[in-house]
Amino acid sequence: MDAPGLKRPLMLAYTVKAVGDGKKSIWSKIGAAWTHNDGQGYEIRMDAHPVDGRIVLRTIRGNGDDQTGELFEQSPA
Repeated sequence: MDAPGLKRPLMLAYTVKAVGDGKKSIWSKIGAAWTHNDGQGYEIRMDAHPVDGRIVLRTIRGNGDDQTGELFEQSPA
């Protein structure tokens, strides 16, 4: 359960780069997305922008823990 006043992101943003023969790739987390209070959109905060322009958004599985041990700040939405 989140602490009062804190809202965890629904999705994490990644840039994905193929390595070697293209059968493997490196996923780098570059941001997160929160749902708007009215449920009609998302706020996306990016720490970086991929050079190729490709961003992959993935929902956070399970109990909302992204398994990185990161702390999330309060969303202004």
